[in-house]
Amino acid sequence: MQEVTPPQPNIWKETYRIRSYEVTAEGQLSILTLFNLLQDAASGHADALGVSLHQLQAENLTWVLSRLYLSILKFPRWRDILEVRTWPSGAERLFAMRDFQLVDGSGSTIGAALSAWLVIQRGSRRPVRIAPFIERLHPVDAGHVIEDRLEKLPPLDSPAHERRIRVRYRDLDINQHVNNVSYIEWAVESIPRERSAVAALTGLEISFLAEAFLDETVIAGCSAQNQEQTVFLHSIRQETSGRELARVRTTWKAS
Repeated sequence: MQEVTPPQPNIWKETYRIRSYEVTAEGQLSILTLFNLLQDAASGHADALGVSLHQLQAENLTWVLSRLYLSILKFPRWRDILEVRTWPSGAERLFAMRDFQLVDGSGSTIGAALSAWLVIQRGSRRPVRIAPFIERLHPVDAGHVIEDRLEKLPPLDSPAHERRIRVRYRDLDINQHVNNVSYIEWAVESIPRERSAVAALTGLEISFLAEAFLDETVIAGCSAQNQEQTVFLHSIRQETSGRELARVRTTWKAS
């Protein structure tokens, strides 16, 4: 995680006070809510730049999150202030890159994220050239907050733990497929409770591979990648077809 201060004209800031229903049983901000706040800040900035989901729909296009890497030092707790700073940070191949910086009430950086987005045609689901959209985003040339190439994660062949989940209406987003944050929630919840209850999440990488839809059943599986159980590899698959929907890697430390 690097301290990056992009030029002010194109940095977007949203400030949130953590509410009681946004925290876990341990009293800290849930991973589900954290990613919802990242999406909320990104959506607000995209709208201000004229390239929000609603605005792209008029062009028969939409944004799709392809990859994301989060590094976090500390989760806010109930009533804490969290400021999300975000800015477009250029293009890599077909992807538009967006950085995030998480700042607590004292002004200290407590987390950062790097994300890669595609613009796709709504009917064919095919990606389009990203260059015209990069011009509209006015990206900040200040380096990324996390030095990572967001490569596709390795497959998980034999999960040690699995959970079976049915897609609910509340899991859907405006594109009528499963929201990004639901995959993240499913991945984290696939870890046995006796492990996740005594550890703190410090990093999460996700690569989205395919879409899931209402009433489908998915299998969220994971396996520890080291003896200390500080690194887990996850896979989320559609039950009937076996189609892989997402790959995730999480890192943890003793809490």
